[in-house]
Amino acid sequence: MGSALTSEQLHNQAYFDDPFPIWQQMRHEYPIFHDVIDNRWLITRYDDAAEVFRNHAIYSAKPYSRFGDVIGQTMVQMDGKDHDIRRSIVAPVMVGKKLEHDYQPLINGVIDRLLAKLPSSGSFDAMKSITSPLPLKVIATMLGMPDSYDSYLYDVTIKVFAALAGTEPEKSEGKAKHEEFALQIDQIISERMKSPTNDLITGITQGRSEDGQSLSRQEIASFISLLLVAGGETTDRTLANFWYVLLKHPEIVEMIRADFSLLEPAISEFMRRDGIVVYEDRELTQNVIWHGQEIPAGEIIRVAMMSANNDESIFANPRTFDITRKDLNLGPEKRPGGRLEGVAHHMGFGLGKHFCIGYHLARAEMSSATEKLLTRYEKLSFAPGPEPDLSIRWHMRHLDHLVLNAS
Repeated sequence: MGSALTSEQLHNQAYFDDPFPIWQQMRHEYPIFHDVIDNRWLITRYDDAAEVFRNHAIYSAKPYSRFGDVIGQTMVQMDGKDHDIRRSIVAPVMVGKKLEHDYQPLINGVIDRLLAKLPSSGSFDAMKSITSPLPLKVIATMLGMPDSYDSYLYDVTIKVFAALAGTEPEKSEGKAKHEEFALQIDQIISERMKSPTNDLITGITQGRSEDGQSLSRQEIASFISLLLVAGGETTDRTLANFWYVLLKHPEIVEMIRADFSLLEPAISEFMRRDGIVVYEDRELTQNVIWHGQEIPAGEIIRVAMMSANNDESIFANPRTFDITRKDLNLGPEKRPGGRLEGVAHHMGFGLGKHFCIGYHLARAEMSSATEKLLTRYEKLSFAPGPEPDLSIRWHMRHLDHLVLNAS
């Protein structure tokens, strides 16, 4: 038994810098823990997290109504049929053959243009020059927008993301920026309806559910704002984290250089071991009992996904970065997730109904950018200076900077 755990320990810098010892203690001694500071009930074990994510009737996505307060209603805060209808409309243009055939060449082109601007050798700011602009440029290209929109989309993304914390004046500024953006999207929608193209907006406007329903113009604009925040900010930070972890394991980098097919298992293992999203919240629709603790309806269950991904009862030596491990599904993720016969799926993209709809796009960007970076440079290392700080900031664990030396 460790010393008694307090809520204050979940809010100090030591925890933000290295939460894994606390999570290990919680999994063994406090599998359900009431954080009285945030008023959240933390769940840290893998199987418990899977149960919460699967049972959307009891564990509602209602806490994400903060998105609706800023960008209008999206599927991220919906449960049941409303969610399923909207996801069925947009999913076909985000995954599978559509992504591979239509968007992969666009992704490769964006990466090539960004890498062409880097020096042939010497130091460069990887976040400023690649990881930050890459996802927004990809989304802009998929939307059929010219390069001149890059800085505007970045401004929209930053303001909307800041607004999600719910504090003023950021909330009002983000809402106003989304409304301004929605007017521009509405104009593009009108153009695509008259002259359809092969871009993302055309695909969404033409998308239909099984019973023929489509998204309203407001819902299309809200979904695209969601895509900017979820696909821009998170992919940026995830790619930077991935490169940081790879460079901390040079033997893995050499394995990948010798066989780029190892990139896919490396991404899966990274998403399990580190990933980026720390928590997801769910609101109880009825009373439940967890590990002898009764929790009333209306309370918030906080799923510590990153802890679940490092559950030693599921993954052997969980803090070891092992791209050949036998207890992890090393291929592309599947929405049902979970585990079967000793092989588990990571929860870095979630699980169940609210499994990340942009996971295929995120993996494509991570894989292509990493392969092209390693192909361009024979050697990569951290530039001299302060060590990059990988720590929890709000609901994500990400770097503060990443400057690399290349030759």
